[in-house]
Amino acid sequence: MKVKVLKIRISNQFQKMDEDSVNDYFSNFEVISMETKLIEDEINYWSILICYREKSGKPNSNKTIVHSEEELTQEEMIIYNKLKSWRAEKAKQYQLPPYIIFHNTHLMSIARHKPCTLEDLENVNGIGKSKIEKFGIEIIEVLENA
Repeated sequence: MKVKVLKIRISNQFQKMDEDSVNDYFSNFEVISMETKLIEDEINYWSILICYREKSGKPNSNKTIVHSEEELTQEEMIIYNKLKSWRAEKAKQYQLPPYIIFHNTHLMSIARHKPCTLEDLENVNGIGKSKIEKFGIEIIEVLENA
């Protein structure tokens, strides 16, 4: 069993994005238990303590999965680094840690798969519809310019 703490900021600016990130997280893991607490701060937020485990069963074989940088070719590393730069800009823009925008494994998988359309992006493991709706077009643009 593993533990993760997530937060949902209660602000019109951040709440929907934070909720989508939490929902994407839930789609990748089996939640065993969860506790919440309202934290009153400069921006109030819900702190969520999640006990979880990896989902059982084999991952969908059509989905691209890359676990480490060593698996990437030189060309894929260039794309991966451009995606990391894009993610850093987004994280700064939204005032979020970069991993909330996308995990490194997601960016590596995108670099490997090189999706050309939003539908292609759905074939990258761990990327849900909300991330595709929010960032899909920008990701495709980064890939086109790589």
